[in-house]
Amino acid sequence: MVAFSKRKRVEIKSNKIEIGPPRLTIYEIARIIGARAAQIANGAPILISLAEFNLTNLKEIDIARRELELRVLPITVQRWLPDGRYQNIPIQWLNLEKGI
Repeated sequence: MVAFSKRKRVEIKSNKIEIGPPRLTIYEIARIIGARAAQIANGAPILISLAEFNLTNLKEIDIARRELELRVLPITVQRWLPDGRYQNIPIQWLNLEKGI
């Protein structure tokens, strides 16, 4: 059996989603919101207006969740196949379930 690191890595370049479901998975959502909340906590600029929030109980995770809902994050999801092929998918291409 060949180790994954020795397999040839090939990017799938396409204008549509070739790997995985046409939506963000719960794991991708958790990763994006967690990483973005950490960025905000460490001083990264906020990409949305805070006028809609109650500023007394404002948390970084709530801001990150709203940024994801509004699709303002310049983030790409990288999905891999076991044979070494992968695809970089902008989050704007992926559907987002209600109630994240």
